[in-house]
Amino acid sequence: MVPSLVDKLGEWRVNPSIITAGELLEAALVEGVESEAVAAARFLISPSSTATLPVRRLAGLALKRAGKLEDIPDGVQVHDKADKAIWRARARAYSNNPLAWVELSLHDVISGKRAAARRSMQVALQLAPDSRHVLRSAARLFLHLHEPELAHDILLRSARTPSDPWLMSAEMSIAELAHRQARFFSQGRALIRSGVLRPRQATELASALGTLELVAGGRKKARDFFRESLLNPTGNSLAQAEWASPSFGTELVPPRRLTSSNDGGEATALHLLREKKVEGVTEACERWSASEPYSIRPFEVGSGTAAAMGKFGDALNIAQKGLLIRPNAPWLLNNRAFALIHLGRFKEAEHSLRCITKTDDPTWLVSEANRGLLAMRQGDHVAGVGHYRTAIEGFREQQRLAYVAVAQTFLAREAAIAGLAEAKAFVAEARELRAKASFTGQEWILTEAEEALTKPRIDPASTGLMPASQSSPEWTESTPKLSG
Repeated sequence: MVPSLVDKLGEWRVNPSIITAGELLEAALVEGVESEAVAAARFLISPSSTATLPVRRLAGLALKRAGKLEDIPDGVQVHDKADKAIWRARARAYSNNPLAWVELSLHDVISGKRAAARRSMQVALQLAPDSRHVLRSAARLFLHLHEPELAHDILLRSARTPSDPWLMSAEMSIAELAHRQARFFSQGRALIRSGVLRPRQATELASALGTLELVAGGRKKARDFFRESLLNPTGNSLAQAEWASPSFGTELVPPRRLTSSNDGGEATALHLLREKKVEGVTEACERWSASEPYSIRPFEVGSGTAAAMGKFGDALNIAQKGLLIRPNAPWLLNNRAFALIHLGRFKEAEHSLRCITKTDDPTWLVSEANRGLLAMRQGDHVAGVGHYRTAIEGFREQQRLAYVAVAQTFLAREAAIAGLAEAKAFVAEARELRAKASFTGQEWILTEAEEALTKPRIDPASTGLMPASQSSPEWTESTPKLSG
């Protein structure tokens, strides 16, 4: 336990009051050890307490994070983050309080104010350069601002990282994203093997070690680390074990862990997607975004899943929230465009697609497929089929068979709805590609295509398209996931 936290805990025990309870509560929240302040939080939130509403909400937040939901009175509304105005006022009144600056940074990045978020976090780092909570929050912020090298440097510069299991685990995870060598692998492995850490202290470090071992091919060592990470896991540990499960051909995460964890949203979403049970994915993504408010991944997965289910209004709303955090995120722009096209808002969809930069990443080819969808819906069938063929050929070259199957499925539907002469061949080809890829998602799109085939067709001469026999190349195998 950090010396400042020990001092505040001692002061609270000797002289329990609103002041000592509040100072202990803030220190515990800063260090991410809310369980040490449970008694103080109960004191502050009790009916006889004269603590202000913001302080009572903070106490409720600490109890929630400590897993003591039953101790929170019904009248206290607990949010994962307090209202931004509260933290702005606290940052002004207590300018040396790093927690206030971290929370203010969080609210700024969620509101799309990236520069303000950066400034607030830099203040927090100056005030508490070796605080675990500040360091992990700063690393997450810069990671999600697309600056993994800076996130990694922040952890490397801290004197606390070489001896703190939570910071070691963050360093290992971010090093991979920054395309760097993890510095603390050996120290972390020795710390786990020493047996001095309690399961909750060891969970994320063991998870990070397991991931590195698995990537390096050390399956037995990886399995041992993942098992240790699940003794008393965090949401991050659960998600990493869920990610690793297919590599072992077994369920590493017991189902009860997913339902009992307060921050298991990411793991639950990954599990449901793997089990092809998409109905609960968007709800799981909401929980995921609450526990990782800097991350756009919950919004990418949530909007993509909603779009795949045909819930275009939901997909649009979720994508919009994610774009506040990172305005030029290509997957979110694609998901937004896909939803807007289906909602008939073509001009807005065009704007989203124009914001996607051409790269070798599959997101560019996804945007080509979405351009095909947009052109088809606007009646330009020649351009629409051309965009789809560009996307399909690109995915084929990248050996992404499931992407090919999805793009072909949407092409088949749009061609059938338009009554093109090639539609029947496109539908048959989509069926064949889906079988090759073992792809079963979005079956309703193909059903719509087959139903549309029964309707009258237009004259192929009016489209300028080639006869079906000349326009159905043989596709080779590829791999997964696409908006439209």
